[in-house]
Amino acid sequence: MMEIAKEKTKIQFLNEFKQLFNESWRNIVFYGGRNSGKSYQIGLALLLRGRKKKLRILCTREIQKTIKDSVHKLLKDLIDKYEFADYQVTNDSIVNIIIGTEFFFKGLRLNINEIKSTEGIDICWIEEGQAITEHSLNILIPTIRKAGSQIIISFNRFTELDPVYVKFVMQKPARTFVKKVNYDVLEKTGLLSETIKDEIIEDKKYPDKFAHIWLGEPLSQNEFSAISRDEIMQSMQRQITDEGQIEVGIDVARMGGDRSVFWKRKGLKTIDFQVLQHKRLTELADLVEKFVEYNKEIKIKIDDTGVGGGLTDELLKREYQIIPINFGGEPQDKDKYPNLISEAWFYLGDIIKEIQLPLEQDLLMELSTRQWKQDTRGRRRIESKDDYKKRGFRSPDLADACIICYYNPQQIEPDIHFI
Repeated sequence: MMEIAKEKTKIQFLNEFKQLFNESWRNIVFYGGRNSGKSYQIGLALLLRGRKKKLRILCTREIQKTIKDSVHKLLKDLIDKYEFADYQVTNDSIVNIIIGTEFFFKGLRLNINEIKSTEGIDICWIEEGQAITEHSLNILIPTIRKAGSQIIISFNRFTELDPVYVKFVMQKPARTFVKKVNYDVLEKTGLLSETIKDEIIEDKKYPDKFAHIWLGEPLSQNEFSAISRDEIMQSMQRQITDEGQIEVGIDVARMGGDRSVFWKRKGLKTIDFQVLQHKRLTELADLVEKFVEYNKEIKIKIDDTGVGGGLTDELLKREYQIIPINFGGEPQDKDKYPNLISEAWFYLGDIIKEIQLPLEQDLLMELSTRQWKQDTRGRRRIESKDDYKKRGFRSPDLADACIICYYNPQQIEPDIHFI
């Protein structure tokens, strides 16, 4: 534990977080479980740095509807605790009245254009980083462009492919410091309260819950999920050759919140996909032609249910090889599945160990969270899209396009008896 002098007393600072004072890093990332001291130590470090040098510090998260959603209160509490009289706290900012350091607070989703136009940010602290979208990251990062500027990120993982985890931990850009910290950081220094210790002991009875909350592991998978999350992740990390025919799967949406998705594979390897919104059928047909590079020899499988039928008709007029797929139709193996969509989902589960999928968060979420149950005949039925969305998920359009693309079971041959 480091000790930092403060007028008449000394501030104790955890060694695990000392890189917060190293200005040579472009990115500083701390992730892990609850009660590891991440926010506290980052907030304290920024206040201390702001007393030595004039800084403009942006504190942000994906959604901040009011100042109460930000780290404003945490910083105010630290100022009060350590009696930093040089900081003046207002309702929406914190300013050091001697050095001139300024803290300001913005949510990314609602203020992204305002943040883009903000100049001279020295430090950007992204709190609750697991909720930051890839879109927000792609806009924010180039905005923090001042020479010597830093991005500091704290988060508890939600899924295996949280965009912030992929970008800063898995891919780890140059000049990036990453450290995983859990409750034991506070426990070994005697800073963990007895109340928290009791909670930890109780949660250890439930290994998945304990791993997620206290060890910073991603959410575990439901036992009734149709496809193993571990196997999906392996397929996203697998490298195979692209030998075989090109096939395309298309899930069609019209003008609502759902997305139209094109999926392309060569053999068992996904080689391209495209996500579109707010496209009319004639526009979609034009885009499909571009997606297949006007090659009329490629098999195009389309979810023919509902509005997909219009795209099928349009592309047939243009003389493409179309295979309509009716997810609500009859499966080939009626003894195992009540409908085609159930058969298609479990078919992908059967070949998941052979295929290569792209490393994509939405795809992982959609493939790993769709559930199933047995019907009265003992067949496996995938949950309906409506039921899936009622559980809080968005429409699984990427998963459906991927499944359509790979769905190609062998025809079931009838028994022949010679008499």
